Amino acid sequence: MAQNLDTTTLAKLLDITPRHVRNLTNDGVLSRARDEDGNEIAGRYNLLSVRDYCRYLKGLSKLDDASQSRWTALRNQRLSNEVEMSNLRLRQYKGQLHEASDVEFVMTNMLTFFKQRVLAIPSRIARKLVGLKKFSEIYDVIMGEIVLCLRELSGYDPQMFAQQTAARLAEQGVDLSALNGKENSAAETTGPALDGDETLSL
Repeated sequence: MAQNLDTTTLAKLLDITPRHVRNLTNDGVLSRARDEDGNEIAGRYNLLSVRDYCRYLKGLSKLDDASQSRWTALRNQRLSNEVEMSNLRLRQYKGQLHEASDVEFVMTNMLTFFKQRVLAIPSRIARKLVGLKKFSEIYDVIMGEIVLCLRELSGYDPQMFAQQTAARLAEQGVDLSALNGKENSAAETTGPALDGDETLSL
């Protein structure tokens, strides 16, 4: 039969206090020695209690590792989010990313202007159609006006958003002069660029 240890001896062996031994016993970590009838012997422990205590410490270590891993994962996620936000702000300053309000403002203005041009088609071509009898001539006049209107919606020009973006960044205290030449030129843009032979007027 294995040698039994008293509480004080076991405490010295485990390098803890006797009170801690009793607390671990109450928590079910350590088991008291038993007699031949299987009854617990008060204040006595067998050597297997050392094994039970080692398993207990190992379990605590795993919990600490899990907490550390979770903390590390959360920290890495936060750093990743900060990097992503920095990249988004950089793209915004470079005119590669636009606020939803800026897009809404520019697109509303463009569609409003397009609507005005479409509604002006009848008055613009009515006089030109007077006296025309050939289908091809009438078709060319009408199609010319339609193509002119559709040019308002053709292609994407980032400079269309420059004025709104520059104004908003200035309100946020961003030094536009510190940005590259693209931002500086964009800040001076007042509207969509048109070729000389594409000047539109109502």
